[in-house]
Amino acid sequence: KQNKMGRVFFNTRKNIVDLTAATTILPGDSGNVFMINQGAAFAITLPTPALAQRGWNAEFIVGTAAANAQTITCPGTDLFHGIGVDGEDGAAQTVTEGTGIDVITIAAVAVKADRVSITCDGVNYYFVSFAADKAHITIAAE
Repeated sequence: KQNKMGRVFFNTRKNIVDLTAATTILPGDSGNVFMINQGAAFAITLPTPALAQRGWNAEFIVGTAAANAQTITCPGTDLFHGIGVDGEDGAAQTVTEGTGIDVITIAAVAVKADRVSITCDGVNYYFVSFAADKAHITIAAE
């Protein structure tokens, strides 16, 4: 395709989906960027890695910060592996490791632009999170 100036371009826009309530993410949602509205507390459930399949990916970004938390889970146990990076109130950045994790929580104190990126290999999910403060995105095993 060419734009009005005669330059060739490809459509590289990402599909943005707004989340305001409990949501079950589908295998076909791969590649989406989910903008989280924290106007209510709710759960986000990913498909099992086997259903998601190798290469599935999504990003979750706080678009509207409010005093409500969201959790990201998937059916199964210990399927999330990854790291969280945060600014910790302007202090030296900290990194939190998580392997065999069941729940990623975007806390009620999160701020706009805190985010979690998730990729699947068909067996497990791998995540990286970026937050302004350590308390904004937490990880836990159940």
